[in-house]
Amino acid sequence: MGDCHQADTDPQRAHAARLAEALRYQPCSPTCANWLRYGIQPKNARPGLAPGRCKGKAHDADHLGYAGRRVLVSRKWSGKTLADHRADRKDWLLKTLGVSATDPTRYAWEPVAPADPDYLDHARRMLHAVADRARWQAALAEARRRAKLATARLSATAREAA
Repeated sequence: MGDCHQADTDPQRAHAARLAEALRYQPCSPTCANWLRYGIQPKNARPGLAPGRCKGKAHDADHLGYAGRRVLVSRKWSGKTLADHRADRKDWLLKTLGVSATDPTRYAWEPVAPADPDYLDHARRMLHAVADRARWQAALAEARRRAKLATARLSATAREAA
């Protein structure tokens, strides 16, 4: 909250102060001393632990929040695996670029041996991969530029019609 939002009014500053005070006593990690408020022994407990005196960043007003992942992972609420999300991104990209996906039955995949005429050593394969990536990024940037121009033309046409 320290970097993303600056309180401009007194009510906003008071709200931020209340949030910081509330989070002062919320457990931020398994080792946080604030677990003692709930009758739970923190992980790796040591003498001198007292609720409200945790030195974790989550209790600082600048960081204001919980440490770690406190939201459900996408696959738990969307039912999609990482492969499903990857396929969705690929479909979106191909649709944006106006390119059709290749037919997987059209190609035969087999390992390349060093004796093959089209064999490339690791360094050259990496250079080809980098060049492919640069070409794909340029094509995506061009597709986005064209989409932006098309949207601008439509809005200009709508203004002229009005």
